[in-house]
Amino acid sequence: MSQVLSPVTVKITDFSIYRPRLPLVFVAILLISLLSLLFVWSRIHAINLEYSISSLERDIRSHEQQVKELKMETAFLSRDERIEKLARRDLGLRTPSPGQIIRIE
Repeated sequence: MSQVLSPVTVKITDFSIYRPRLPLVFVAILLISLLSLLFVWSRIHAINLEYSISSLERDIRSHEQQVKELKMETAFLSRDERIEKLARRDLGLRTPSPGQIIRIE
């Protein structure tokens, strides 16, 4: 005797396996990657600007030192005693006699 089994059909209603939508996941990953790259780029740019500022501040200090040195040199070169000595020695000038000085009023 052979028994014949009738095929069993299982029917499940209102059941679905959640499958994430792949394009939405890829878009989210892409956005997160772009935001991360933007953050890294901005930090690198900020660091480069800090290096540039530091270099410019160093140049400013150097130029300020040069200005101080040039002011000291100007003060030294414009002394009356030095100018009178150069005028007598190099240009052959001499002190005017009392008759050479004329006062204009």
